[in-house]
Amino acid sequence: MNASWQKPAMDQKIFKMNLSIDTVSAYLLCCSLTDAGTTVSTKNLTHVWNGTKEALTGALRQLEKSGIVQCILTDYPDNTVYKLVSAQNWNTPEP
Repeated sequence: MNASWQKPAMDQKIFKMNLSIDTVSAYLLCCSLTDAGTTVSTKNLTHVWNGTKEALTGALRQLEKSGIVQCILTDYPDNTVYKLVSAQNWNTPEP
């Protein structure tokens, strides 16, 4: 275990973006993996996702579109690795 304290990955801004429940759930799982020091990948997310593969894929697409996650590596169709983007750089909807 890492002895130094790190700020949790989750940002409350996610709840103000009017995203679907699946998308918010996928984000929370991404944060959980990040906080645990585990790679955020479709392979790892699939192990903890309770919905369908299609729902996870759609949620990850929405997270990418919103600038919340960024694809950093892929070996389609088996696995895609993501990184979380700082909340200040998310594509937030216009008021």
